[in-house]
Amino acid sequence: MGNYLLGINWEQNSSAALFRDGECLGALSNERISRKKNDESYPKESIDWLLKEYSVDPSKDQLTVVFVSKVWAPGWILTRHYTSFDAKDYLREQNDFWYPNIYKKENKTIFEVFKDKLDLNQFPGKSFWNKILKNYENFNAHVSNEEIVEIGQKVREMVIREHLGDINVLFMDHSSCHNAYAYYSQHDRKKDFLSISLDAFGDNINYSAKIYRRNSEGFIESEDVVKGKDFAIGRLYRYTTLILGLKPNEHEYKVMGLAPYCKPKYYDHVLSIFKDIQDVDGLHFNFINRPKDFFFDIREKLFSERFDSIAGGLQAYTEYLILSWVKNLINFTKVKNICYAGGVAMNVKANMSISKLPEVAMLHVPPTPDDTSQAIGACYHFLHQQKIKKILPIVSPYLGRYPSSGLEENISQKKQILKLIEQIDSLDNYQLITENYLDIAAEKLASNNVLGIIWGREEFGARALGNRSIVANPQNISIKKKINERIKDRDFWMPFAASFLEDYSEQYLDLDNPKSSYSFMTNAVDSSAKGRENIPAGLHPYDETCRPQIIPKGANILYETLIEKFGNKTGIFALLNTSLNLHGSPICSSYKDAINVLVKGDLDGLLTENMLILKI
Repeated sequence: MGNYLLGINWEQNSSAALFRDGECLGALSNERISRKKNDESYPKESIDWLLKEYSVDPSKDQLTVVFVSKVWAPGWILTRHYTSFDAKDYLREQNDFWYPNIYKKENKTIFEVFKDKLDLNQFPGKSFWNKILKNYENFNAHVSNEEIVEIGQKVREMVIREHLGDINVLFMDHSSCHNAYAYYSQHDRKKDFLSISLDAFGDNINYSAKIYRRNSEGFIESEDVVKGKDFAIGRLYRYTTLILGLKPNEHEYKVMGLAPYCKPKYYDHVLSIFKDIQDVDGLHFNFINRPKDFFFDIREKLFSERFDSIAGGLQAYTEYLILSWVKNLINFTKVKNICYAGGVAMNVKANMSISKLPEVAMLHVPPTPDDTSQAIGACYHFLHQQKIKKILPIVSPYLGRYPSSGLEENISQKKQILKLIEQIDSLDNYQLITENYLDIAAEKLASNNVLGIIWGREEFGARALGNRSIVANPQNISIKKKINERIKDRDFWMPFAASFLEDYSEQYLDLDNPKSSYSFMTNAVDSSAKGRENIPAGLHPYDETCRPQIIPKGANILYETLIEKFGNKTGIFALLNTSLNLHGSPICSSYKDAINVLVKGDLDGLLTENMLILKI
């Protein structure tokens, strides 16, 4: 028994989180179960797993549901905007929906333009959504329409009660949830922290800053410093991604990865174009020349500019704006400890630049700081509003399902693995090793084999942190091509990440923050001379920075042991680490998912809790 909180993010990459008495018990993106990348449907499967895993009965236990965002509309959910749209569909959205509405003052609805994309069969079913749809027949169903706030909340209440019965439902402010997640996910409650949030829209607020501090009675208080709705970078990055022919809301990281290849002298003109749009004025972002829109107007401004100049200029502009703002905030508040969330916080190179500021004492960017984590943030913000004294940090990023989830109970792991392999390939092609399997795995890695890992609870969010990972020798630069061509099908210019044992990390990396700030691959760092020599495959190919996972001692015993054994054989106490999935698919959750990658992705082997499966 206890006081349970169920946090829900129902939007791109829908997710759910379960809290009890101020502690996050688990959190899970629905895509991990549905196997639909960025699944935006109501996260019923994730909710069901959490309630079952922790034996919560909504009809008997004290359970409160907290949704992130007061402003919400079902238009982008029902048209499967994130799972079914490709770059051509996003262009169609600009030409057939936004252009008529912005430039011709027409009143087109998203349902009218994308009839072919409508999915009314998602929970709670076609009859429910047909009734809802009638309210939107001649209505702008975009979240920017202020009339939609009340109906958006009512729809979500109806759906959750259809699922869990008569239950208490609340709605939390979007940016405040980011702020609360940024602060409460970290451990230090003694120091004052400046919590900042930067994203594309939110609840009509896309930049904010709060100070969190403990008062004399032991409660955490928050003080608003600034908030506003005119921060351009979230939308600018989104539509520049589309202008470059990539998929917005997903491939912004590719633009960021491309940026270091362009020298300043080649992107300076693009940077000047962006600087003419917006600048920092004290604690606010103000437009100098506000674009009429962030696609057509920006595309015209960038016409004839090279793709790499655009990427380099945009990244430079992002860092210019954010760093100017952060410095002004610190000068105003005198608070030098920063915690940071929101979609823009996924930009690890900008985070690295913040870390380097002499004004910053430390920077904490929690696991997956974008909207995926808002299921957790909604719970933290609710607890903060309730003035709960005991609100625990995120002790571990491993908050999801165990690999055996969804399989038959009371069957050994070995039998389950064999059964799964047999369904798609011949067992004669595989060898199962249970004796000294970690030693053999380390030998295979030293010999440039590529191995998958699936053990323990899965990581929450976008970064694989050793429980659902593909690992390889970081010294072998050619291993990247092997992974790209045989398994991941990644763009050639994109870097891989690396995992490090805590005691050895400073040999390879020039850290700007405490080691704890690099636990979740949410910050980048310069490499040392030894790092450039020993882990080139885990660095950005051009600027030789790293997006590291420094594993706190005892945080992941199996993974730490594997890296240590690899280090004892090679002298390198680090591994190249990327997520265990095929291109375009969510990160693996279960044995079934991992075996599919092993067979179809052409891995050399797969590690589980107690065995190594090798291809013969």
